[in-house]
Amino acid sequence: MTEEENVSINARALTLISHKLKTPLSIINGYSEAILSQAGKEKFSPFTSKALEEINKQGGKMSQLVDKLLAFNKVITAQHEGMEKQSVLLKPLIKECASKAITLEEECALPVRPQEDSSIKRGTFVEIDCPERLSVTANEEMLRLCVQELLANAIKFNNKMEKIIKVQCANHGDSISLSVRDYGAGIRPQDVNRIFEPFYQVDDFFTGQISGWGLGLPMVKRILDLHNGSISVVSDRGLGSIFTINFPVL
Repeated sequence: MTEEENVSINARALTLISHKLKTPLSIINGYSEAILSQAGKEKFSPFTSKALEEINKQGGKMSQLVDKLLAFNKVITAQHEGMEKQSVLLKPLIKECASKAITLEEECALPVRPQEDSSIKRGTFVEIDCPERLSVTANEEMLRLCVQELLANAIKFNNKMEKIIKVQCANHGDSISLSVRDYGAGIRPQDVNRIFEPFYQVDDFFTGQISGWGLGLPMVKRILDLHNGSISVVSDRGLGSIFTINFPVL
């Protein structure tokens, strides 16, 4: 069996698995939300309320993972030929992606405990330094996936109460660059060369757990390949990372 045939079979398998998971997840999430909406009318025990909230939360996380799997499959099977490209303004797209990433982070964030110091600044803040009219020629859907994933990663691998993410864009004449900088844990040297491999996961440094499929950065790399672009990373352990993507000027 050729490598191309293997890719095709794997892609079909991923699609089938994803669609098979979506139906039961939609039922789990729908019913748990419906029951939770009755909490004011029904007298649930503390245990029941907690259980329902956790079922709904984990169902939502699983739905996000399935959506990621479908997006990865769509990107990995895309071809240069026939891929629609257009001029896309970067700044509004980055703002949209940042807003979505922050919202998802807030939904998953742990509640503040009463004994914690309320004077400590908390939250996720994305600072954008990008010329208003700077644009790239790209497939808009894929570009959005690319930026969204870089921002989500910058937020996820940061255990600070206040998370600062800096996005900087520049026109270099023959290419347009977009850098995402975080001040989180950084990446271990042994992981840097492997983070673009499908299903490779870096341990979550502050919980010891692994989150996600290990598909986000390989998806970003594939999107850049489809646009004849590139991605690079500079990381200092304990100081954070800078991911830079480059698109050629067409």
